[in-house]
Amino acid sequence: MTGAFTVAAIMREPLPVLTRFLNWYRAQGAGRMILFLDDPDDPALPYLRTIPEVDARPCDAAFWTRLGLPPGARFTRRQNAALTLAYHETSEGWFLNVDADELMRFEGRTIAEALATWPDELQTARILSAEQVFLADGTEAFRLPLPRPTINEIYGAHADLFRSRFGLIGHPEGKSVYRAGLPGIRLRQHWAHEADGARIHGEILRHEDGAHLLHFAAPDYDTWRRKLDWRRGSHGFTDPMKDALERISDSQTEREEGYRALYQAIHTLTPEQEAQLDAKGGLLRLGDEIPPLG
Repeated sequence: MTGAFTVAAIMREPLPVLTRFLNWYRAQGAGRMILFLDDPDDPALPYLRTIPEVDARPCDAAFWTRLGLPPGARFTRRQNAALTLAYHETSEGWFLNVDADELMRFEGRTIAEALATWPDELQTARILSAEQVFLADGTEAFRLPLPRPTINEIYGAHADLFRSRFGLIGHPEGKSVYRAGLPGIRLRQHWAHEADGARIHGEILRHEDGAHLLHFAAPDYDTWRRKLDWRRGSHGFTDPMKDALERISDSQTEREEGYRALYQAIHTLTPEQEAQLDAKGGLLRLGDEIPPLG
């Protein structure tokens, strides 16, 4: 058994997010990091090329053409193609595909230490999401997926925005780790498919297993607002969330105020919501374990 792993991501993020990603996965034992830069002129490229563990690849039109895609293909198609390429270049150990705003974590041990304990017959495992949320005192925690019947009790009038994703705004599915060398597989965002299209099933690791995919999808209003149109046009939001945003966008005079109020309502907990989540085991507090963005 080995804990060696490669991590890969396609990204277009500010330098502080990129730096946190690099520092985290290096500390977690990543031997190689393959970064597909969705902006081929990303200003971070010279810096990335000074880091021995990093294989930084600018994704220009020629790159996508080599993968059989038009440069304007939907982002998720490009993401899946790039990560599948990276997986089949990985010849040993494990492979992890994540986004730049996602940090995988195992309680009390590094990723490499956790992987070294996995049995030889295990081919893949998926680690469920824990979503960054802000508390009334200004600190952060991470909310965990909960059974749908509890969502109404916690979120009241906004419950429709949370219910289908088990109490999260972002994806609850998390991300997967794959053993290298599985022939013919194609990676998707959360899991992989066999060459014949059949989904590959593996272990699912939850909070009770001490495993989390920490998702920083909305670390502040400006970041959330900047990505809003892209997420509305993709699977980044549920239909009830898209409907709520549509109602706000129809306003000609109070649009930004409406967006800001919605962001506050879904990404900051009231003291009552915090207490309810605590009571149901739906809140993860990590203190200063996760360093803030620089």
